Amino acid sequence: MLDLVIKGGLVVQPGEAFIADIGIAGGTIRTIRRSGDPLTAPTVVDAAGKYVFPGIVDAHMHIPGYFLSSRLDNFDSATSAAALGGVTTIMIMPTEDPRTVTPAYFARKRRIGEQQSFVDFCIQAMVSPQTERDEVEGMAAMGAISFELFLAYGGNPGFIIGNDDYELFRLLQLVREVNGVAGITPHSGTLISKLTELERAGEIARRYKDPRGKAKVLPSGVREFAITRPTLSEGLGIARACTVAAETGTRLHLRALSSRHSVDLVHRFKDAAPLSSEVMTHHLLFTEGEAEVFGPYGKIVPPIRSKAERDHLRACIKDGRIDMAVSDHSPVLEDDKEDGWNDIWQTLPGMPGLQTFFPSMMALVDEGALDLTDVARSCAEQPAKHFGLYPRKGALVVGADADLIVADPKKPVILDNVSQRSRARYTTMRGRKVRTSIDSVYLRGTLLAQNGKLAAGPGGRFVKP
Repeated sequence: MLDLVIKGGLVVQPGEAFIADIGIAGGTIRTIRRSGDPLTAPTVVDAAGKYVFPGIVDAHMHIPGYFLSSRLDNFDSATSAAALGGVTTIMIMPTEDPRTVTPAYFARKRRIGEQQSFVDFCIQAMVSPQTERDEVEGMAAMGAISFELFLAYGGNPGFIIGNDDYELFRLLQLVREVNGVAGITPHSGTLISKLTELERAGEIARRYKDPRGKAKVLPSGVREFAITRPTLSEGLGIARACTVAAETGTRLHLRALSSRHSVDLVHRFKDAAPLSSEVMTHHLLFTEGEAEVFGPYGKIVPPIRSKAERDHLRACIKDGRIDMAVSDHSPVLEDDKEDGWNDIWQTLPGMPGLQTFFPSMMALVDEGALDLTDVARSCAEQPAKHFGLYPRKGALVVGADADLIVADPKKPVILDNVSQRSRARYTTMRGRKVRTSIDSVYLRGTLLAQNGKLAAGPGGRFVKP
């Protein structure tokens, strides 16, 4: 017997969309019926004229205050934002304090998540020059969804691989031995360091020449920050990691591609190593000119690039050269961002993105950059497949968890700051009109959110590959 029927919606799958009824029982999809006798259940939701998407699987996001901070996003604020943004499964990056570098910290994060998360969650582990074999094996046995390596930045310098090719080789071997996925945040630390030194010296010289700030137009500083993180830096990191992976056979996931050069590099190595890649929604939406207008709110890493780069990234997510879109939800607080108006170097990089994930993708549909089926593929199916969650997650198929979004193409939404659940309390999409809004979100067949409001309490579960 079915518990719930989603009736008559346009079911959006990778590669096709069709009108059907979805029958759900015990938290899973039991049937998808395109024709014939109507399905019956105690609860029948009329989705006629609406879209039904698989719940988003976000393979890259941060919860910086999950344990130590009372100011920053915690499981409650971040995952409630996820629920309202159509994100039903998250993969949590390991960079917050305490970093997820040991089985003990892994277990602590899982325990807190199981108590507080509104959505299902996976945990990413960090490996560094300090990591020992038993720690990798322990976190693998506990269900780490990936093992993250940071080549140039990622917080505490002690956790950065830097230019140490032996450690890069050693760690990728360890990840390969546990049949894990190595997430690579690339870039060149030495290039970034020297360019930052030069740029800041130039800034001091400019201020010396204009001590009273008489220049009519003062730069926001975002352009200067972007100069210190060029596409060359990204490419150098990608090339190093892929070269080593070609030797070790380790599965790599390349994070936050932001340029044509990076995409081309990944594809050159496709035959040499098992690779996947991602692009952040911010890089699909915005251009460097818009980032400069945002000021410190437009400071992210990698920096937002030119319109030509953005358009190329859009083409790559559409045709599959980039496998998936991610939020990289990095919710720097408004107060901390405001400090950057006077000095861009004094604010942290990052933008919130969980609650605006689905609206971001639908904005790309509105612009004609993507089709509905592209959204289902790049935001649900592909992240689930590459991280070993498919078909339980990321799919509207019989046997999958009943995680889904019902969206209304006749009900536009104008995004604002007030409705944001993240403690960042802002969105760089503020004021943007999106033609399709979220009607409701279901997690394992339970109504989680409806009409922009939460409809259930924390019920998220830990998920492992």
